[in-house]
Amino acid sequence: MAVYMRRSFSHVKCIRLCACLKVKNILTSDMYFSPDATVGRESESGIHPFPRQLKFPLRPGEPWHDRYSFVMFPQSSSKTPYDTIRQITPRPTSSMTQKPAQKPAMRPARQAADHEDFASGMDNTLQRVAGRNVDVSRATASMADISALTNIQKMPSKIRITADLPEINYADDDFQTAEAPYGTGQFDHYSIVADKNKKDVHIFAQPGEEVIVHRNSTSEAKMKANKSVTLPAKRSTSKTLQPDPIMKLQRVIGFGGVGKGQACWTTDGKSVVYPSHTLIVSINVDTKRQRFFAGHTEKVSAVCLNASSSLLASGQTGAQSLVRVWGYKEGNCLAIVKTHDHGLCMLEFSVCGRSLCGIGKDAKGQNMIVMWNLAEVERGMLTVTAKAHTDVDVIAAALDPVDSARLVTCGHDNVQLWRVRDGSLRCCSVSLRGGQKRAGISDVCYKTTKETAAGVTIYVSCLSGEVVRIDPDLAAVTSVQSLRSDPSLVESRRPSSCISITAMAASASLFATTSTDGFLRFWMPDFSRVLIEVEHEEPLLQVVFTQDGHRALVSTAVGSLAIVDVATDSYRTLLRAHTDEVLDMAVSEDLLGTVSADGTIRIWSLETSQQLYDFSISGEVPCNISFRSSSSEFACGFLSGRVTVFSVPQAKALTELKQLRGQITGLAYCAGHEGTLCYCDQFGTITLYRTSGTGYRLIRGLPNAVYRHLELAPNALVVSRNGSHIACVGPSEYVVTVMDTAALNEVLRIDVSSVKLPSGAPYPALDTAQQVAFLTSASSHELLVATSGSRLLRFDAWSGKLLAQLQPVHTGACTAVIASVDGRYVLTAGDNCIKVWDSSLRTNVIPQMFIGHSSRINSLCFTADGASLVSAGDSVFYWSFVRSREQKSLDSNDVYRKPELQSNAASLSVHHLIDDIPCRDISTSLNTRTAELITRQGNQRPVTPQNFRQAFEQKEEKEEGKQFSVPKAKKHFKKAMKQSSLAQRRYTALAGQAGLKLNSVIGFNGNSRNNVVWHPETGLFIYTSGCVAIVEDLKDGTQRHLMGHVEEISTMALQHDCQVLVSASGSSGAAACSQMCIWDMQSLACRTVLSQHRTDVQSLDFCLDDRFLLSVGNYQDPKIIIWSTYDWTVTMTTHASYPVHTALWNPFRSCEFMTVGEQGRMTFWLLEENHSNRTLAQLSMHEPDVPDELLYNKLGNVVHFTSACYISDKHLCLGTSSGRLALWDTTTNICIMHWIADESEIGVITGRSERLVTGSQNRLCLWDAAGLTQLSDSSQTLPKVAVSGDMELEGYVTTANFDSALVMGIVGTDTGTLWYINWSENVHIRLVSSHRDKVSITIYSEIF
Repeated sequence: MAVYMRRSFSHVKCIRLCACLKVKNILTSDMYFSPDATVGRESESGIHPFPRQLKFPLRPGEPWHDRYSFVMFPQSSSKTPYDTIRQITPRPTSSMTQKPAQKPAMRPARQAADHEDFASGMDNTLQRVAGRNVDVSRATASMADISALTNIQKMPSKIRITADLPEINYADDDFQTAEAPYGTGQFDHYSIVADKNKKDVHIFAQPGEEVIVHRNSTSEAKMKANKSVTLPAKRSTSKTLQPDPIMKLQRVIGFGGVGKGQACWTTDGKSVVYPSHTLIVSINVDTKRQRFFAGHTEKVSAVCLNASSSLLASGQTGAQSLVRVWGYKEGNCLAIVKTHDHGLCMLEFSVCGRSLCGIGKDAKGQNMIVMWNLAEVERGMLTVTAKAHTDVDVIAAALDPVDSARLVTCGHDNVQLWRVRDGSLRCCSVSLRGGQKRAGISDVCYKTTKETAAGVTIYVSCLSGEVVRIDPDLAAVTSVQSLRSDPSLVESRRPSSCISITAMAASASLFATTSTDGFLRFWMPDFSRVLIEVEHEEPLLQVVFTQDGHRALVSTAVGSLAIVDVATDSYRTLLRAHTDEVLDMAVSEDLLGTVSADGTIRIWSLETSQQLYDFSISGEVPCNISFRSSSSEFACGFLSGRVTVFSVPQAKALTELKQLRGQITGLAYCAGHEGTLCYCDQFGTITLYRTSGTGYRLIRGLPNAVYRHLELAPNALVVSRNGSHIACVGPSEYVVTVMDTAALNEVLRIDVSSVKLPSGAPYPALDTAQQVAFLTSASSHELLVATSGSRLLRFDAWSGKLLAQLQPVHTGACTAVIASVDGRYVLTAGDNCIKVWDSSLRTNVIPQMFIGHSSRINSLCFTADGASLVSAGDSVFYWSFVRSREQKSLDSNDVYRKPELQSNAASLSVHHLIDDIPCRDISTSLNTRTAELITRQGNQRPVTPQNFRQAFEQKEEKEEGKQFSVPKAKKHFKKAMKQSSLAQRRYTALAGQAGLKLNSVIGFNGNSRNNVVWHPETGLFIYTSGCVAIVEDLKDGTQRHLMGHVEEISTMALQHDCQVLVSASGSSGAAACSQMCIWDMQSLACRTVLSQHRTDVQSLDFCLDDRFLLSVGNYQDPKIIIWSTYDWTVTMTTHASYPVHTALWNPFRSCEFMTVGEQGRMTFWLLEENHSNRTLAQLSMHEPDVPDELLYNKLGNVVHFTSACYISDKHLCLGTSSGRLALWDTTTNICIMHWIADESEIGVITGRSERLVTGSQNRLCLWDAAGLTQLSDSSQTLPKVAVSGDMELEGYVTTANFDSALVMGIVGTDTGTLWYINWSENVHIRLVSSHRDKVSITIYSEIF
């Protein structure tokens, strides 16, 4: 460390990206690189050519700076501050032959004299393509002469982000913010903050974007970056499960402490803090009241409090060894830090409270000691003061109570003294007894004393019974003392009298030691004699004194904590707990029984959670338990198949029942039938017993009745509340059987695999039953079944009729299901959490979710009065269950809907939205084409993404079978009338043996919609004609053909990387379903054919990252399907409630899309992925209100929404059948403004930033929409909207593709014509022409 600590380094060690970015690689270097540098001239200029990692692909002859941006940060010039961010542009090269006509407005950057090659400040704009005269009358011959289409390398380059980055530098203040020049480019909204103290530069994008805190509907707390936000107040279609929250954690029976550092006292000595797996519990030692700190994701391995008990630190085990610092009084987490790789075992505050020490493992498995500075913990920051790695083992450590910079660690054979100096940890080894290392060191502690210069002495305990005294200043052993069990034998050397010390603690006047023989001993300061000796039956692990030294806390190896009052010589047990997983539990009137994998059966008091009895059988592990109704007896099943009945008052076993072959998977007493007991084993045998006098009489044994699977344990058998029926999964995994408890006669059998979805479609996978429960209310007797497909089914227990179903319930397996005592609620356990549902299983009632368990929840059980719930897994949780006094009746007309998207919150609340959303009306004069804005005032309520996910659910009651009339909008695809059919007998020639080969196709199908694909950067040009997709080269007119459809192609879509094309056609006699062909654009081969839509496909679109494909059917079957492009499987499917005309993904936000259609309907959709199981994705929707001015035309008829386009990340432009354009704010789903754009239906909208292109009947318009992207629902002044270009075309515009600058494009009309459009030259050229109807005859000649 002395070698490296004073060196200067030029490489960056860490880069923190404070944004959602896709980063492929980050490279750092101390050399200057330039794309224009040449090999061999590095020594002359000091500039090096790009290494191999930076040689990005370029097209032949394309300048490097036309495609990529180059930013140098920081600069090394002494004349420029190091934190200046500026653009690096080389000198002109030979490839740039002329200067641009006009420079864009750009903020000047400082120039560095010694690096002028990097700051020449050249403009990025490419030269303008000169205009070319084209003879329009010769449309066919002019196709190859359109240089703007074929010369792809001359297209305008993309906007470079470096053109908009401002300069920043440090001033006298710690922070300085620089704002970007407004209106300089597409990156208009960002700010940069420089922190002088931390040498960091932070770039924040869009500081004015809304940040909304989500509250309950009654909350009044709002937050926004720049302005206040009004929370919505009107009730949405979703209902909140009431009361909210319906459960509250009251007590925890569990102690997760293993080893040292697992429990600590508060300063006042009134409370003890200890971990219970992932929870941290603070318990008052007098009242036994508990407080909880939840947030860890793995088992907590260390807890500690500072000297004032204002801060609590905790660390967890596992690969994510997170350290959390809490405000102890408030119970909130102040900071989170991850420094250790794994194995965090110790945390301790310094005596001054300004430092925190932690010991764990690094990535190489070495012990790592870290000191954190707590000066900024209130701001959520923990900085590393010092860090050291060591190969010696560390089993215990202690911080100096006088000097906060000193600490000591010990291993099995070593003692190390550490000191923080100059930002590093330095160590010194202590030689034990002249260099002879003493084996078996167990603990180390400090004790204040006046005998040494440092004011403290170090004491080290050994398993051999010796206590070693060390002077920290001399780093030497001053004395060694051997402790004996009897003071009269201090001088004796008999090994039998030695005490094997496991832990040690020191107070001002006492020493305390624990040993392997179970004794806790309190010694005089000189270890001359024992003052108090407490014997335990189990080994002791830890002892901790209070700050005044009057009481001591001791932990045992069997999961108990006890308190010893030294002053009064009193002893009491604070808590007991299982040391392994709780496998099952049962509740009687006032008792709770639990069985655990640690081999014990324990009986607890429900009122106080104190352990009353402890049972165990040598060599047996209990796995099931059930109380008899009288609470005087309980039965227990074991892994060996043994079943034993115990008596609680007598605390002994009463009788042994018939032992089965395998593990007991279900066991239950039947309420109402006193003494009736049923149990089953893993091989499917059910046994029925009934009491006869003082014994148990076998009634019936039924083999192969229960499905053979251990996952059903411990709930393989469930009994109805009146005890008359029993239910189980069996004899197969697809069947649930209900039997009577009189003689196990079968009453009902339900096949779960035959249950269909609410839409009537079969379930996509074969479903199996996992858990069963009875739901009994005053008016019904029902059965709940949880399946492997994450469904929860509700059946009538008498007829077997399916009453309701819900999906998904949990992402993983459902481990327990139970109904509340009053039958109003259903509780499920899975994914280490508990969810509470309304018993109706209607998805418009949002469930509540409760976390706390760190592993599988094995059992749920209500108390007899239904006021409390007990859950068992890693620990036993005791919840108070609050039942609403009024049960609101649900509308019987409510339909099944898809489940609400879940989060990992403790409870889920609904956020309401408002129907009367205001908008802005725009009336326009068709003569001037200038919009005059008319605003309408009203209350505005934002719709946040969380509202979007939680408040709206999809309606699917009758959408699949609903019939719609033929849409009146021209936008909707209507299949051309067929006047011929395919031959009944068809033959396909082998490869290379075909006698005919298609050479070219003349014509374009104007009947289809969005059936033209043109990629400006690659020049890829595809259009359709009938059932053929034509790939045409615009330079020479050669064609290649994609043939695979048997019906007319209705629409197409191309991935953003141009690797995959999807074309869709409808169904016919030859194709029962529609065909969606997936084409590989490299080989032009069909990868696969998808068939899910029953009729024609109306719309196709790929999402931003090409992971999903969206397809929508026509008016006959408006099914919405989301496909995964990874394996082309269905991720999500639903039905729209109206015929959809246009569907498109949000190009700025992943997993969001929208649909528009008939009767002025529009819907915003959100897809929530499940990364652990892609088949369990969730879909939510929001259908906003449409203002009347936009919804109705002049005659009072409802208009149709025909087209849409996202023009920015916050704005959506919408076109209607009446010729209006509307601007919507996608962050609030509010219509901001609308204006009359045309007299006919708008079929196509495409836009980028401040330009907009619309296509309608015989007309194509270019709109100057400057200022629209800066408009919000609160803007007081609205921009002018005017037409800057207008072209007359033949027919209704059905498709349009433009470049990123909206200068050039290709447009198709329903007359079968494709046009080349150039707005800069105001020309339109006919590329392809075709007949609109059937071609009757053709004539061929040598000339034409």
